[in-house]
Amino acid sequence: MHRVLVSVFDALDRALGSIGDAIRGVWRALWNGGPLETLIFGLVLFITGLRVVLGNFFRTVDKGLEISEKAFLTVAMLAMVGLSFNDYLFRELDGRAFDLPGGTNLALVLLVWVGFLGASLATRQRQHLAVDATDRILSPEAAKWVKRFTALVAAGLCYFMTEGSWELVKESIDFEDSVEGLEVWPWLESPLNLLVGLLPGEPLEGVAWPPVAAGEDFPLWIAQIVLPLSFGLMGIRFLFIGLFAPLPPPDEDEGTGAPINPTNRTKNRTVRDVVVAGLFPGLLVGLGAALYFGSGTLILITAVLLVLTGAPLFVAIGVAALCCATLIGNYDSVSVVTDMFEATKKHELLAIPFFVLAGQLMTQGSIAERLIGFARAVMGPVPGGLGLATVFACVIFAAISGSSPVTVIAIGTIMFPMLVREGYPEKYSSGVLSSAGSLGIIIPPSVPMIVYAIVVSTPQRPLPPSDLFIAGILPGAFLALMMAIYTLYATRDVPVPAAARDGRYWKNLGTAARKGTLALMLPVLVLGGIYGVLTLEPLGIDLSLKFTVTEAAAVAVVYALFVELVIHRELKITQLPKVLSESAVLMGSLFLILVLALAFNRFLAVEQIPQQAADWLVAHVDSKFMFIVLVNIFLLLLGCVMDILSAILIVAPLLAPIAERFGLHPVHFAIMFIVNLEIGYLTPPLGINLFVASAVFKRGIVDIIKGVLPFLLLMLFSLAIIAWFPSLSLALLDTGSAP
Repeated sequence: MHRVLVSVFDALDRALGSIGDAIRGVWRALWNGGPLETLIFGLVLFITGLRVVLGNFFRTVDKGLEISEKAFLTVAMLAMVGLSFNDYLFRELDGRAFDLPGGTNLALVLLVWVGFLGASLATRQRQHLAVDATDRILSPEAAKWVKRFTALVAAGLCYFMTEGSWELVKESIDFEDSVEGLEVWPWLESPLNLLVGLLPGEPLEGVAWPPVAAGEDFPLWIAQIVLPLSFGLMGIRFLFIGLFAPLPPPDEDEGTGAPINPTNRTKNRTVRDVVVAGLFPGLLVGLGAALYFGSGTLILITAVLLVLTGAPLFVAIGVAALCCATLIGNYDSVSVVTDMFEATKKHELLAIPFFVLAGQLMTQGSIAERLIGFARAVMGPVPGGLGLATVFACVIFAAISGSSPVTVIAIGTIMFPMLVREGYPEKYSSGVLSSAGSLGIIIPPSVPMIVYAIVVSTPQRPLPPSDLFIAGILPGAFLALMMAIYTLYATRDVPVPAAARDGRYWKNLGTAARKGTLALMLPVLVLGGIYGVLTLEPLGIDLSLKFTVTEAAAVAVVYALFVELVIHRELKITQLPKVLSESAVLMGSLFLILVLALAFNRFLAVEQIPQQAADWLVAHVDSKFMFIVLVNIFLLLLGCVMDILSAILIVAPLLAPIAERFGLHPVHFAIMFIVNLEIGYLTPPLGINLFVASAVFKRGIVDIIKGVLPFLLLMLFSLAIIAWFPSLSLALLDTGSAP
C-alpha cells in the first residue's frame, strides 16, 4: 500500500512539474522578445508619453489663460478705483466729473470678478494660504504625495462649487434678476455683448444667453458667471497639480522657490512617513464616508485634518460649509453658493482690494520706505531703535490702511529683511510685525468699527462710528506702548548701528522729514478726509475733503499712484500691471476665505448656534464681573475660528444688549469686543495675520506662531486692562450718555 501511494505522488509530482515547465516555457516565449513583453513595454511607453503630452498641453493652455487673467485683473482693478474715485468727485464737484450712475455697484460687480479670478490665479501660482504642517512633519517625498492628495480634495470641492454656481446662474437667467441700482450704460453694451458672444452657445436646455441692451437693468448673471468659471478653472488646476504637475523640489518652498531651512526637512523619517502620510489621507477618506451620518463633530475633525495635511485654508472652510449645509441643514450646494455670493454685496469689501493695492504701490514705490525712514530717524540712537521704528511705522500705516493684513504686507516686506540683517532675532522680527500689524483694526479708520456701529445701532440707541474711532485712540496707543516696552527688553542686546550714533540726530530727522513729507501726508489725507476736517478752500478750490472709508481707500490709491509715478518716480509705469495683478492675486486668496467663511457663518446663524451660546451666558451669569470674564473667554475662542467681520455681524447684535443690561457702556464694550477679535488675527487655526506673515516672510507657520507668542501674551494683558478700566476707552468721549 505504501509503495502504491509513493508511486501515485511521484506521478502527480512529475505531472505538476511538467505543467510548471510548460507554463514557464510559454511565459519565456511570450516575454523574452515575445508579444507580452512588447505589449507591456508599449503600454508603459504609451501611458508615460500620454502623461507628458497631456501635461505639456495643460501647461501651454494654462499659461495662455494666466496671461488673459492678468490682463483682465489689471484693467478691472484700475476700473474699480476709477469708479469709486469718480463717484466721490462727482458728488463733491457738483457734477463736474463723469456722470456714471451706480458706479459703486458696477465696482462691486468687478470686485466679484477680481476676487474669484484672483483666487483662480492664486491656484496656478500656488499662493493660497495654508498650514505647512506636512512640510515640517514629513520627509520631502512623503509631503509631496500628501500635497497631491489635498489637491485632489480641493478639485472635488471645486467641482461641487462649480455645479452649485452653475445652478445659481441658471436661476438668475430664468428669473431675469438684475443688479440693484445699476443699469447698462450705452458704452457698456458692446463690450458686454462681446462677452456674451464668447460664451458657448445654447448652454441651457433650449435657452440661449440673453443679449444685453443699453438702458436696461444690469443682468445679475453677468456678475455671477465668474463663479462657475473660476471654480471650474480652480478645479482643473488642482486636478492638474494632483495628477500631473511636478511639485517643488525638496529644497524649495512651494510657489516662491525660496530655499527651505534644511533642518526642517529630514529624509530619514520612514516610519513617520508611512504612519502620517497614510494616516491623514486614510482618516479623511474614512471620515468622508462617515459624513453621510451628518455628525457636526466628524465635520469639524475633517476640517482640522484638512488644515493639518496642508490643504488651502479655503478648502477646509468650504468643505465644512458644504457638509454642514447638505448633511445637517438639508440644504444643497446652491444655497452655499448663494450665501457666498450675497456676502460679496457689501460695499465695505471694496476697501479691501483698494487698501491692498495702496499697500503694494507704497511697497513697490518709496512711500512705505520713506515712512520707515522717518520712523527710524525719530527713534535715533535709542537701543532697539529699529524695533521701535517698526512699531511706530505699523501704527502710522495702520492709520492709512485700516487693515491688519495689509499693514503686515506693506511694512513687513521692507522691515523684516532689514531687522534680520541688523541682528534682530528672527522670531522677534516676525512676531513684532505680525502683532503690530494687527493694530489696524483698533486704530482709526477701522472697517470693523464701522460695521460694528451699523449692526448694533437702534433708533432708540444709535452708536455713531465716530465715537468708536475716538474711543479706539487710547487703547490703540496703549497696545503700541506695550509692544514698544517689550521691544526695549527683547532687543537690549542688539547693538546700535554706527550710523545711528554719529551725533547728527536733528539733521538726520530733518532730512527724513523732508524726504517723507508726501508720504506723511497720506495718513493725514485719509484720516482728515474720513473725519471731514480738510478743505482746499485756502488754495482757491471749492472742495471739501470728506469721504467714506471706501472712498478714502480709493483716494489713497490715486494719491499713491500720483506720488510714485509723477513726483517720486520710484515706480515705473511698466511695473504697474505686475503690481495690479499681484494685488488681485493676494486679494483673491483672502477674498475666497472671507466669502466662504461668511457662507459658513450664515449656516451657524440659521441653526442659532451663536444665539444658544448667548442664552447660555444669560442663564449662567449673575454679575458684571463674571459677565466680563466669560464674554472675554467666549470672544477669544470665537476669534480663533471666525473672522472678525463675521463675528461682528452674527454675535455683536446678540451680546451688545446683554452687556448693556450688566451696566457696560456700549462704546467700552465695543472696544473690548474688537480688541478680543484683534487677538484672533494672531491665534490658530484661522489667525489671518499668521498666514499672511508666513507668505510674506517665507517662513513656516509654526515659526510665525512662536514669534507671535510673547506679543500675544502682551495683548491679553492689555485686553485685561482695557476690560477693567473703562476710562481708557471713554476718556476722550463725552460719556454723558452712559447707561
